[in-house]
Formats: sequence, C-alpha cells, structure tokens
Amino acid sequence: MEKPCARSLEELREACRQCRACGLAATRQNVVFGEGNSRAKIFLLGEAPGAREDESGRPFVGRAGELLSRLLWQAGLERGDLFITGSIKCRPPRNRNPRRAEMAACRPVLNQQLDLIRPRIIVCLGLVAAQNLLGPGVRMGDVRGQWFQYRGYRVYPTYHPAAVLRHTVSAGLIIEDFRTVKKALSSAWQPPQ
Repeated sequence: MEKPCARSLEELREACRQCRACGLAATRQNVVFGEGNSRAKIFLLGEAPGAREDESGRPFVGRAGELLSRLLWQAGLERGDLFITGSIKCRPPRNRNPRRAEMAACRPVLNQQLDLIRPRIIVCLGLVAAQNLLGPGVRMGDVRGQWFQYRGYRVYPTYHPAAVLRHTVSAGLIIEDFRTVKKALSSAWQPPQ
C-alpha cells in the first residue's frame, strides 16, 4: 500500500478497507484495523488477525485477547485506554505467521496509525511484532524487557499472551513487563513531533 494520506484514524481505516497491496485482501472477511483510545499513551502491536478477529473485524477477541485484558488489568492498565492493532490487518490463511512482504505492505498503515495516535510507548506482543519493528533476526529471549526505538518511538517487546496459553511463558512475566511499561509513562520522554 502506498503511504496513506489520512487526516484521522477513520480516514485511515477506510483506506485500509480498500487496500489490495497484498494477496491477503482476497481471502479476508474483515480488515482488522485496530481499536482503542485515539490518544493512547501505550500502543499494543500484535502479530496478525486470527479466525475470530477476521470474523469480527476487532483485534484480540479470542482466548489470547481475553487473557490480554486480564493481564493488563492485573498490571493496573485498562484495555480501553490503549490502542491495539496487529502488524498486518488481514488474516493469513490457516493462521500462519505473516510473511515479510505482507508486513511491508501493511507498514505504511502502521506508521500512519502511530503518527496519528502519537503514543509514548509501543509494546510488541510476540516475536512477529518485535521482528516487524526491530528486524527479522531478533529473538524474543534477547529483546524482551529491553527498550528500543522505532521511528523515534520507545519500543518494549514482551511475549504474546498466547505463549501463556501454550504454557511456554508465565503470566507473571507479561504482567511484570506491563508494569514496567506503566511505570515508564511517568518519565519525561515525549513522542516525535
């Protein structure tokens, strides 16, 4: 997709609905643009829509989304105060990971979402999201819990809630990361102009 020139999230959402920049547009039911506070200080970046998200057009509505809401609450954060989206906006077939070309096709939309919302922190939920912003060679074990930059925004990678459902990561680890992010909001850093 060419860089959209939207003046609002609603204009960008409409441009996203018309997008045909990659083959995923042909198989999607709905674009999963994202949702939440248009002035969110925390921007949650996931991976790709699954079946439930594709049906509803909303991000994180399946089991991992329900768990995400609980983990945020336990860390003292409210889902409605944040903005949540995926690295790509259309569901890949059979819930496979998005391909680099698909993420590249969606990156102009993601970048404009960031420019319109201007969050203070981007939290990458899972390896796909971290690789999307930090590079294809990163490993979650190496970047989780550290601060990075993407286009002037602070980035904090953590595990995807699905890792808790698969019993590969403890819920407490993600809650700890969300608490770190919440504490960082009190720092003096501001998003780029």
